[in-house]
Amino acid sequence: MNVLAVSIAVGALLLVGAAVFFFRRSLAQRAELRRLGSEVERLRKEAGRVDLDPLTELANRAALTRWLEEQHDFQGWVVVCDLDDFKALNDKYGHMAGDEILRGAGQLIAASIRHQDRAYRWGGDEFVVFFGSAERPVVEARLREIEKHLRKFHIRNHGPVPVSFSWGMAPIAGRSLKQCVEEADWLMLEAKRSRRNRQAAGGPA
Repeated sequence: MNVLAVSIAVGALLLVGAAVFFFRRSLAQRAELRRLGSEVERLRKEAGRVDLDPLTELANRAALTRWLEEQHDFQGWVVVCDLDDFKALNDKYGHMAGDEILRGAGQLIAASIRHQDRAYRWGGDEFVVFFGSAERPVVEARLREIEKHLRKFHIRNHGPVPVSFSWGMAPIAGRSLKQCVEEADWLMLEAKRSRRNRQAAGGPA
């Protein structure tokens, strides 16, 4: 009887020991999973920052280049827009004011797009925006709204400074995104030349 009792006691102790061991291992595994999850989230955020333009908080040129190379099945319009005479504004008001203008332009663009649209800072004062599944008048209305706000732009310590910008837009009807961006870029340059010609002739900007 004593032998049986001892055996049962030993068995119970072994079971308790095994339960404690597996419980501790489970806790350690959970802690490790949490740590790995945090690390994955940190890396995801870090990767997001790599693709983000720190000034405008839009996606940057590297992100745009990669997206164009992936050739997504995107339907709608692509717009290339550029601030007019930005160098003159930089020279007149300084680079801090120039950064403020770019930041403001980026915020206006970000506010004008929906979740299915995409906006990038291509470089300098040039931006690329993809408007998905939108009619031309809708896209033009959004661009006019950005233009209206830029004409009333206010620079800290300088007051109101009207900023104008030009754009070109091209439909993405089954063509390569890169080709559409090139077309929109060319149309944007044509719009800038037309604006300069009107100004030189004394017409409205």
